[in-house]
Amino acid sequence: MNGKVQGIVICGVIAASLAGVLVFLNTTGDGSKKDSSSSSSADTASSAGEMEHYVVLDKDAAEISAVTAVNEAGGFTLDRPASGKSSWTIEEITSINQNKVMIEDVIDKCGLLEASKIAEEGASDLGKYGLDEPAASFTVSYLDGSSKTVLVGDTAPDSKYTYIKLEDDDTVYMMLGSRIKYFLESALDFANLSLIAQPVNDSDWPEYGKETITRSDWDYNVVFENDPKDIEGMLSSQVISEPIFAYLNITGSSAVTHGMWGLTAHSCAAAAPDEAQLAEFGLDEPRCVVSLKGDEYDYKLSVGGEAYDPDVAETDTPVLLGYYCTLEGVTGCNAVYVIPEQNLPWVTFKIEDVISNLMTTNYLVDLAEMSIDMGGTKTVYDIETNGGSSDTDENGKAADVQAVTAGGKDIDVYEFKSLYQFIMSCPTNEICFEDPSGEPEVTITETRKDGGEDVIELYKDTARRYVVKLNGKTSFRIQSTWVDSLGTNIESVNNGGKVNDNY
Repeated sequence: MNGKVQGIVICGVIAASLAGVLVFLNTTGDGSKKDSSSSSSADTASSAGEMEHYVVLDKDAAEISAVTAVNEAGGFTLDRPASGKSSWTIEEITSINQNKVMIEDVIDKCGLLEASKIAEEGASDLGKYGLDEPAASFTVSYLDGSSKTVLVGDTAPDSKYTYIKLEDDDTVYMMLGSRIKYFLESALDFANLSLIAQPVNDSDWPEYGKETITRSDWDYNVVFENDPKDIEGMLSSQVISEPIFAYLNITGSSAVTHGMWGLTAHSCAAAAPDEAQLAEFGLDEPRCVVSLKGDEYDYKLSVGGEAYDPDVAETDTPVLLGYYCTLEGVTGCNAVYVIPEQNLPWVTFKIEDVISNLMTTNYLVDLAEMSIDMGGTKTVYDIETNGGSSDTDENGKAADVQAVTAGGKDIDVYEFKSLYQFIMSCPTNEICFEDPSGEPEVTITETRKDGGEDVIELYKDTARRYVVKLNGKTSFRIQSTWVDSLGTNIESVNNGGKVNDNY
């Protein structure tokens, strides 16, 4: 393992049936034909009236050189590609990646622009259409040097249409709101909100590097990196290595370890922000910083203040849109983005939520031996198997433990498996950062066939607690009753008894 993440409708019968019905109807008499013809003519006339369009701008999109919108949101300037430019560009936000689909839609809508209806010809009272003081306007400039300006007024009573007119003409048109919406936007609304692409195929995922998370509510850093053992078949290839060492619960950890890929924003708040703007958005002292570094990438996500919906009245309950963020290491992302809270797991996650409830991740069949040194007595269990965790026999059956001995004495295999399960399920729900003093009272060493090992050390902390070091790193605090039960279970297994899971 290298650390990478791993309706058709058939209608022929229906069409044939419909054809049969039509044939039957066409043989039922002239009266039916006349009625059908009259009805069809009426329907056609009605549809033609609804489909009638009125040309507002009569030049094709290929003739456009620029589009400039003026509105309450700030407007934008859209220029035709020139030397060194590969596509149309919103000039106010050249420092960031732009939404090409939106931009192309604007150009398409300006080419041969048509209205659905005429509200009034020769209109003298523009106020009733909101066109005496238009909410917005947009000017379309052409390659021949000419230009046309369209004024945008109120929404019509049915809410489907918006009133518009040419600046130099008195005819008021009704245009579908969907054809007008982009001209009411600001330049920032054309920002590309897909910040980091998510690989489509498993093979496209880059090699995982190291992720470091700092938070204003922590006095430590959290670090995730590849499992140094790199065991084939483990659900998570990553471990937490700071401030504790622990294996991960893939359900709770995948968003934290791999959430940077596929990162998207809700909106863009500022392009090419200066220091004053960063401070305004709480990014001079971010609440959370996520650094993800690998061989071919180096991302740094900074999370600042909360962003609330500005359209919600002050008297209503505020609606959180997300957090103001900046992203470094990605070309074309020199901006402050609002990223939804659900896309920022690093801001609120707890270590307890992402770690595995298993003390180690070793499969029993991959172990050569396990030793337990407790109370000055050391027991070494030699384990014989018919293969490793990735092996099967000719019938596809997985490898299993064949025999276990301790000091030359046979140990019941089933009960040894139960003892190992008891050790693996050592409670990991309470993390601990404070190093214990003195020497360990219990040391459990799991030695794999490949020569690697995991070492679990238990230090007396209080009358009711032990501190656990996993591979030399202080990681957990556990109940002393579990340690007491461990001693009882070791003695029981060594003497042919059974394991008691209670503690």
